[in-house]
Amino acid sequence: MVVFLRAVQQQLAPEFREIRTTLRSNKLCPLSELAFVTQEDILLGTLTIRETITYSANLRLPTSMTIEEVNGIVEGTFIEMGLQECADRLIGNWHLRAMCTELASLLVDIIFRTLLIYDDRGSRKAVDDLIAKALGDVLFMKNFAAALVQAMERQLKVQSHVGCYRLLRWSCLLLSRSQFATVSKNALCRVAAAQASLLHIVVQRSFRERRACKQTFFNLFSQPTYLHMYVKTVLNAREKPAQVLCEAVYSLFTCISYEYFQSIVVPSSVKMLKRNPEIVLESVGILLKSVNLDLSKYATEILLVVLPQARHADEGRRVGALAIVRSLSQKSSNPDALEAMFNAVKAVIGGSEGRLAFPYQRIGMVNVLQELSNAPEGKYVNGLSRAICVFLLSYYKDDGNEEVKLAILSAVASWAARSADAIQPDLVSFIASGLKEKEALRRGHLRCLRGICKNADAVLQVSSLLGPLVQLVKTSFTKAVQRLDGIDALLLVGKITALDIKAEETVAKEKIWSLISQNEPSLVPISLVAKHRLFDVRDIQSKYFCGHLTLKFVTQASKLSTEDCMACVDLLEVLLVEHLRSVLDTFSVRLLLQLMIFLICHPSWDIRRMAYNATRKIITAAPQLSEDLLLEFTNFLSVVGEKIYLSKTRYNLHTMTC
Repeated sequence: MVVFLRAVQQQLAPEFREIRTTLRSNKLCPLSELAFVTQEDILLGTLTIRETITYSANLRLPTSMTIEEVNGIVEGTFIEMGLQECADRLIGNWHLRAMCTELASLLVDIIFRTLLIYDDRGSRKAVDDLIAKALGDVLFMKNFAAALVQAMERQLKVQSHVGCYRLLRWSCLLLSRSQFATVSKNALCRVAAAQASLLHIVVQRSFRERRACKQTFFNLFSQPTYLHMYVKTVLNAREKPAQVLCEAVYSLFTCISYEYFQSIVVPSSVKMLKRNPEIVLESVGILLKSVNLDLSKYATEILLVVLPQARHADEGRRVGALAIVRSLSQKSSNPDALEAMFNAVKAVIGGSEGRLAFPYQRIGMVNVLQELSNAPEGKYVNGLSRAICVFLLSYYKDDGNEEVKLAILSAVASWAARSADAIQPDLVSFIASGLKEKEALRRGHLRCLRGICKNADAVLQVSSLLGPLVQLVKTSFTKAVQRLDGIDALLLVGKITALDIKAEETVAKEKIWSLISQNEPSLVPISLVAKHRLFDVRDIQSKYFCGHLTLKFVTQASKLSTEDCMACVDLLEVLLVEHLRSVLDTFSVRLLLQLMIFLICHPSWDIRRMAYNATRKIITAAPQLSEDLLLEFTNFLSVVGEKIYLSKTRYNLHTMTC
């Protein structure tokens, strides 16, 4: 066709060497500006690369160019693309398509050169199409996979986002357009681990990149083939798979269907939990946490094979089993499923699978009941919480081990907080008698009551305990060894009096506020929350000092546990929001604000977050405290600055003497 058009052009007179076209407009254009272009990029397999490019050049370049000029452009293209070594190789077709090792390596090298060069959509699509077609060749697939893993691991070392999405997309092409998943299990694990790590970089980028990445992985993992790959690689593994490998297939879990979950995942999970639970406990926990399915249908079946691990001697197994139970309860909306799980646990506690001789076995089963309290909201929760609380109270009376009793109290708090209907007179009298127990059990009952009072509807139902709590506050704030009991008791008194006017009158008659202020003006001794120390040389030499100095060097957690510090935050919030007038008349606001600042700067993130939220509520309820709080925080920072200056001076003196 091209030869014919050019021959006709040469035979026409100059004034007739134009042709009318209707492509865009009815204008005359020179015939020399027209060219024949195929609608598909069809290459002749019997031609060499040099012949193919020369053929294309003769079609596209002006006819006024000489053969030498055309050949010069072709050679320049070879040099620019790095194709000198394979210029005389055949393109290949359906019967001449075998790729040698040298060509595969060269093609992979050219592809990875485009990673940082091509940034337009058309060029990137062309490279992706080339990869998708070439992955059918085993030699290319192996070379491409090796280069891809190396590039992804290099990207992780430098923590650069440039090219991350392209590498992730190429890795998905490798898994979806080739037989790579069946070639090498270890290689597949490396690719999956690298994918998971690069995802952490990409998710910090723009919304468009995150969305594109999500769509890419959704399309990859929406096929049942990769469910079988996951089952083979993770659930049926002979060794415990790395956590990063389990997290790498997170997108697989989020888009899994009921059909595939029931036919592929559940049978393999149950089989491996029976056969090698120590290997797959963590993997199954991640799987169940990630799926967006209602697990009511499978909950009892999975729970029955997990319960032996919940009472295992190894703590790691017990933790893994509780994570699975938590996911089952959170994603089971059917009341019958939750009741069946409760009955299964109750049967084991009752001895259906043998006597639970060791305390850790009984604690494990009680913890399972506590995890079931994460069930979704619903009317059925009222009856279920009441039944479980009744069972736990009877179990408390039968068991004589103190650690088991404390675990039972924690479970009672979790279930009673779910529904006010669970707070029956027998539960209230049980807690009242528990407040008279020895130190450990008394604290356990106080924490149980504190957990129950997280439900605002339950506070008034335990208001009859105000008298014992007031007496406990008086005793605890006059004895330093019982100060922690006093903190919990005062918190509960504050919550009850905030809702009950008669209770507030009782507290006023007992002169609780003045009694506490005389014994502890700051409510909680600062020494219990944090202790100060100057920096030493080891601090200066540590990695935190080099541009990452934190307040951890100024305040360190001392005597209070995380739970106790959270109780202190709750106490400050209740007093400064609900009882502001009484507090301002009795206590030193400066000391209370100092306590809050120390809690805001606590090393534990959970405590800092809770203290920050409490501070916002306090400032909203009492704006007049804003200036005082800012002043105390400024003084605190001044102390920090002085300590840093002293530490730098000591370090300089140390280096000079050395």
